[in-house]
Amino acid sequence: MKKLLVLSLLLLGLSLGAKEPILHQGIITQVLHGGGYAYLEIDKKGTKHWVAITDMPINPGLEVRFIEELVAENFTSQALQRKFDRLIFTSSLEYRTPIPESDHLAFIKERVDRSPYQTKETLSVYEVVKNRQNYKDKSVQVRGKIVKISSNILGRDWVHIQDGTGEKEVARIVFTGEASGLKVGEIVTAKGKASLDKDFGSGYIYPIILEESTFQK
Repeated sequence: MKKLLVLSLLLLGLSLGAKEPILHQGIITQVLHGGGYAYLEIDKKGTKHWVAITDMPINPGLEVRFIEELVAENFTSQALQRKFDRLIFTSSLEYRTPIPESDHLAFIKERVDRSPYQTKETLSVYEVVKNRQNYKDKSVQVRGKIVKISSNILGRDWVHIQDGTGEKEVARIVFTGEASGLKVGEIVTAKGKASLDKDFGSGYIYPIILEESTFQK
């Protein structure tokens, strides 16, 4: 019954119009199980949220991130006999694996005046960042090195690209899209539509981000 209620509320939310997804990130401090759900207390820099997901084995101490899909005020779990002042429902929980992140990064540290990867058809990372107001809602093409990939966040892959250019330090730009088959360290030509001052919540604000991107090696 409760799952049907959640589904109904989700459908109602969709019928009222799509909203920009809100992304949260924090550490699990407490886990409760009951009624087919796992209830997670998540600490986000001192602020605690209760989050409900489909029941699964999960332990406190994990760093997780999730999209806020539905919020229920004064929600009572009959299985737990407990009332939550505010409960977030999500189906997109992701958690950090114990693999060191440094193994999946390849940042360029030395700044150069001209990109060694730039072609006649592409711009440098610095050009795009500096002149971003000129590219709003336009297609932008950059050739550079993949220095980081974050997969399947908000339904897309996030590909961080550098080419060594930058004003005072090496700049980085993010393309989002389908990045299957790409690897950190590869040189690619990335093409995407420029969005400015994009706010995904939880401090994830991008002065410029390239969306609906394609990649060519």
